[in-house]
Amino acid sequence: MRELLRRRHSNPEFDAELTYTDAAGVVHQLAFRLTTRGRSRLESCSFPPLRLIFDPNTAKGTIFEDQRRLKMVTQCKRGRRGADWVLQEFGIYRAYNVITDFSYRVRRLEVTFRDTKSSKWQRVQTTFLIESTGEAARRLKRDSIEPPQIEPEQFSVLETTHQLLFQYLIGNTDFAVKRGSSGEKCCHNGRVLAESGREVNWVVLPFDFDQAGAINTDYAMPHARLPIRKVSSRLYRGFCWQNSTLPQSIAEFNEHRGDITEALLQVGLAKSSRAREKRFIDRFYEIVNDADTLKREITNQCRGPRK
Repeated sequence: MRELLRRRHSNPEFDAELTYTDAAGVVHQLAFRLTTRGRSRLESCSFPPLRLIFDPNTAKGTIFEDQRRLKMVTQCKRGRRGADWVLQEFGIYRAYNVITDFSYRVRRLEVTFRDTKSSKWQRVQTTFLIESTGEAARRLKRDSIEPPQIEPEQFSVLETTHQLLFQYLIGNTDFAVKRGSSGEKCCHNGRVLAESGREVNWVVLPFDFDQAGAINTDYAMPHARLPIRKVSSRLYRGFCWQNSTLPQSIAEFNEHRGDITEALLQVGLAKSSRAREKRFIDRFYEIVNDADTLKREITNQCRGPRK
């Protein structure tokens, strides 16, 4: 583990061993490969996010059967704030699960990391695993595709409206739903799912929410091209062709407000983090439920030609 962390920027792969106790009290051990992942977190975190790589033969008969590559979100920094960031990002995934099935499922874990060469080196963390794109595609009966970009008529309008309103709720601008970053396939911090053989009704599943204002990590900052200077300032990045669908989407958010709030405010959050995030959530509902503020902050801020 110490060598993995030291060389994290080069994404090294190491042999590792995973041990867990199942519901019947039976202890399981399996070998796998462990590597680092991410971009901003590789630069900013003392403990980077990880990727677990399984051998199908080794994983057979365990709870990791049929898994190949799983993302693990770890505690970026030690201490209370680092622990809160993990819980808050986990809560964001769970809150989006409330809104739509077109979202990645996550599972929270308490993990003890040990180093093979030092009996004294040990870290105990709250972490979570993210459903693989392949598993999400099978669950939703869709294909995972990587188009260079997406045209407006190819989107599922309601699902896209749900997503972009949710990104506004959590104060996240670190994503794209039309194209990828320079030289990459679509989309930045999102994966595209399509019905087999169809060029319409495509859905983008978002991930990586560590730059969200709802969390407000000390390394998060908006892109220089955006007109905001801190992630705690919301910016709506929806499209004007979605405006007609906004009332239906807002109604969904209102109907599930209690469940969304409960998911975001995870058990274990520090009192100060919980209070700050609660104010952030409540402000979203004030905006979307006041006609004048909704028009000023959302519908008038839409991108592209107005219908």
